[in-house]
Amino acid sequence: MARIYTRREVRRRRMKYQVFAGMFDFVGIVLGLIVIAACAILLSALYHWVIRDVQASFATLWDIFVSAIIIPK
Repeated sequence: MARIYTRREVRRRRMKYQVFAGMFDFVGIVLGLIVIAACAILLSALYHWVIRDVQASFATLWDIFVSAIIIPK
C-alpha cells in the first residue's frame, strides 16, 4: 500500500530536491567553465606552435631558394 505524505513532507522533499538540483547545476557550470578555459589554452598553444612551425619551414625554404638563386663565386 502506498504511503500517504502530508503537504509539509511534500514541500520539504521538493525543497530538498530543488537544493540538490541547484547544487548540481552550479557544479556543472563550474566544470563547463573549466573545460572551456582548458580548450582556449590548448587552442592558443596550437596557434603559437603552428606560427613557429610555419616560420621555421619558410626560413628553411627561403635559405634553399636563396642558395639556389645566388651562385657563389
